[in-house]
Amino acid sequence: MKEITFREYRNIDIMIWTVITVVFEILTTVATIKWFSQQPVALSITLAMICAVMMRWNGYGALMAVAGGFATCIVSGASAQQYVIYCVGNIFALLAWLIIKWLGKERIAEKFMARLLYVAVAYVSMAFGRWLVSLVFGGDLKALLVYLTTDIISLLFAVVIVHILSKCDGMLEDQKTYLFRLERERKEAEGTADADDGYLL
Repeated sequence: MKEITFREYRNIDIMIWTVITVVFEILTTVATIKWFSQQPVALSITLAMICAVMMRWNGYGALMAVAGGFATCIVSGASAQQYVIYCVGNIFALLAWLIIKWLGKERIAEKFMARLLYVAVAYVSMAFGRWLVSLVFGGDLKALLVYLTTDIISLLFAVVIVHILSKCDGMLEDQKTYLFRLERERKEAEGTADADDGYLL
């Protein structure tokens, strides 16, 4: 069986995460419309997907931001302005990269409070980004408060999902580091097996 290159692995992985983001964003948006249409809240998986993919592939998290915003707008029958606000504004969540640079991916993956800070910064940055873009279309300060409050359930949702992913080996780990670790562990296991065989002989 032909081994895939690192680039092929990355592209396949990102494609899978993008599909997951779009499918579940559609489902959560439909759920919001059906069950919370009269409430000033929204349910979205996009924040969680951005945070996960940033940990795995750094800036490629922007693809989740755009894909999630696009899926939300399609299902909700958004205007052209809303497409721009959500697709572009969501990308500001990548400002949480500053937390990654400060704390490091390993610490975020291992410590709950670090993960909480990471997700919270992504959340606030995304809301701020949507607000900044909305200013182009006549938005005001009230819009910022709306973006910060209506997605509060999505923030809790993201914290739970990122926490669960952190408990799964490699899911919240830089993928280049992860693959190197697997290769090192494989070689160590083979070395141990060879040593055991030599002892038995």
